[in-house]
Parts: sequence; structure tokens; C-alpha cells
Amino acid sequence: MKNTTIVQIATGSFILLAVICGFLYFREYRIAQEEISEFSSLRNLYTFIPNSSYSLITDSPYDIGTDSVLHDVFTLDSDDLSDFPEHPYITGLPKLYVDFDALLQINPDIVGWISLPFSMLSYPVVQASDNSKYLNTSFEGKHSNAGTPFADKNNNMQNLDSNTIIHGHNMGKGRTDMFTTLLSYKDYDFFTENRFVQFDTIYKQHGWWEVFAVIEIDISTIDFQYQQLNFQNESAFTKWINNITAYSIHKTNIEVSLTNHILTLSTCDRSKYGENGRLLIFAVLTNH
Repeated sequence: MKNTTIVQIATGSFILLAVICGFLYFREYRIAQEEISEFSSLRNLYTFIPNSSYSLITDSPYDIGTDSVLHDVFTLDSDDLSDFPEHPYITGLPKLYVDFDALLQINPDIVGWISLPFSMLSYPVVQASDNSKYLNTSFEGKHSNAGTPFADKNNNMQNLDSNTIIHGHNMGKGRTDMFTTLLSYKDYDFFTENRFVQFDTIYKQHGWWEVFAVIEIDISTIDFQYQQLNFQNESAFTKWINNITAYSIHKTNIEVSLTNHILTLSTCDRSKYGENGRLLIFAVLTNH
């Protein structure tokens, strides 16, 4: 009898634990879907690829399967494209255009849009007077574990600094939205096949930025300031770039000078250095 009671208690406890775990899992799943849905709606309503339709999700092993995004087709006349660069494609990549006027009505903190072709990484970029506001705030102002990608509070978004920094979350826990995609850059094949990201601001269509370095760092011990925005002279900038290339997981032959603009994408990565770990992706502005 005593053994039967113990078994019943153990069975009941196990069932209760399973119910609680299931509830927590589905709650997290629902929250994740709501966060993903908000940005998916923004993409579908306010971004487009002229004269083409592209699924941002392909059959690549690095694809993001949680949010299949298909952009609508827009037909634009020459006047609509008069302020855009002449060549909307580089190496066959689809260039994204964004209705910033409409997005400014939703959130006046928007300063740009960041996109990695053929992936779910396609998000508005905001900027606030402090770097904590959008850690847990969605683009539409709701509480959100995903937050919103944001430019460093000290960056000049109208006249770009030498280095523009954009922060975004690595969501972990099996999620692949936000800046989690950037972790794939540690793989050499992904790095070579996804060399161009698009970043435009509300002030200018900058176009393509070419990735030239990928760094895993421990922010408690790193001996160079990756967050430096401007440089006194060519020598200081060259030293900074040399540090980046020295730390980079992958090597390239891309030459960078003080006249170039750098884009730094930053996300957490605890796989190597724990809570102090960061993954940094460095890209240089191209002429396209």
C-alpha cells in the first residue's frame, strides 16, 4: 500500500511537472510568434523590391524557417526611382526599398533599415538617447524580449561617422530571428556566400556593405575599442582596422581606408566567453 502511494505521488508530480513545462513552452512560443509577427508585418507593408518578387527564405541550410516572408511586387516608374542608385542589384542580389515616411509615422525613432538578402534578418533600425530603451521594446513600443535593432546613441545617422554600430539580440533558445542569424557568419561557407548586407538610413540610400571581418570577443578583456566611432587621423584608423583583421575568424583581401565608412553589427554570443561574449560583424560601404 505504501509503495502504491509513493508511485501515485511520483506519477502525479511527474504529470504536474510536464503540464507546467508544457505551459511555459507554449507561452514562450506564443510570445516569440507575436514578436516575429510584428516585424513580419512591417516588412510586408513597408518594404519592397521593385519589379521583382523574392522569398527571403530559401532552401539554404542556414535559412530561418520560423517566418516565411514573401515580398509583394511593386511596379515603379522612373520618377519613383529617381532618388535611388542606378544599379538596384549587385552580384544578383535583390535590393530592398523602404517606405521610411510611413514608418516615421509609426515610430519617429527610426533611423534606417538593415537587411541580409535571403534571410529573415530584415529589420528597422532605431536610435534613442540611451542604448537601453530598445533592448526590450518593440518597434511599435510594446514590451518585447526581442527588442528592436538600434544604432549606438552617439552615432550621427545623417552624416555617417567612420564607424556606425548597430546592436541586436541573439535570441537563443532555438530562435533564429533578430541578430541570431549573424552567428552563422562564424562558418566560412556562410561568410563567403553572404558577403553583402544592405543598410540604408532615413536620410540616404547607402546600399550595399561588404562584410570583411568576423570577430568573437570577450568585452572584459579585449584590448581595442570596437565601439570607436571616429578617428583623428589615418594612422589611428589603420591601427584600428589592423586590430579587426588580426582578430577576425576569416581573412579577406579587402582594403579599407579612412575615407571608407564601416558598419559594425554587434550581438551577444555566449558560446565561447559566456555573458561577456560578443560577436561582431564588420562591413565596409561599397559604391553600389
